[in-house]
Amino acid sequence: MKIKINELFAIDVETTGLDPEINRICEISILKIKNNNLDEIFTTFINPETKIPINISNLTGIRDIDLENAPKFKEVAEKIYNLINQKILLCHNANFDISFLKKEFERSGYKLPEIKIIDTYIIAKKFFKFKKNSLQSISKFYKIKGTEHRAEDDAKKTFEIFKIFCRQLEKKYRSFSLNSLFLFKYQKNFFLKRIIFDINQIENKIYLDKDILEKIEKALNEQREILIKYINKKKEITERKILPIEIINENGVKYLIGFCKLRGEERKFRIDRIKKII
Repeated sequence: MKIKINELFAIDVETTGLDPEINRICEISILKIKNNNLDEIFTTFINPETKIPINISNLTGIRDIDLENAPKFKEVAEKIYNLINQKILLCHNANFDISFLKKEFERSGYKLPEIKIIDTYIIAKKFFKFKKNSLQSISKFYKIKGTEHRAEDDAKKTFEIFKIFCRQLEKKYRSFSLNSLFLFKYQKNFFLKRIIFDINQIENKIYLDKDILEKIEKALNEQREILIKYINKKKEITERKILPIEIINENGVKYLIGFCKLRGEERKFRIDRIKKII
């Protein structure tokens, strides 16, 4: 492909939950890519110093026993820091991965190193029209195989998706660099964010009520219904009885997927709009 970055680091993390303030990284993978080829792989379990919730084990297949002899993040923090410092990282939904990475570095006495980011989630959202922009959904669309919700395979999927995106964008726009591609789209008023951007541009500024988040996660683990007070887009407060299915993160915003008794169908609720769980 014509779009080239001499050195790139694809990264993915698996975590014990969705909130970097209270949850921890339990697996990390960093793929060093040189001249568009996989050069080195760093993958390790991380001892999160807490138990893995049942719903996370069911999702990832990672169990407490897998992490017993794994290093704590602080024991590999220096290695990870040196590996990614002043590098370009490739992520899918960087708000999630980088927010967790930043918090783990802080706990270990480090600052997040100077990095730049390419986010395939943003590229998908701004340039393509997938039904869903999740990593797993796009991987299935392109028939990219690999274990779901495991750090190394997800990092590899992100890189494969990035290569496909580049080929398709080159064909459509005949652009020879990511920067010129950005400028073209920006001038046409189609593209609102850079493809390559600095860590300070991550907009993870939605703060959740931790008590509500914990109640949701508990209901998920117990597989039981909850009654929520929810503020919709019209600012109306409604009550919904739902069966929680999963929590997802889309571009830094957490949503609860649940079966809504009122509508009789699966619905998506922004967690920051859930004001009370009865």
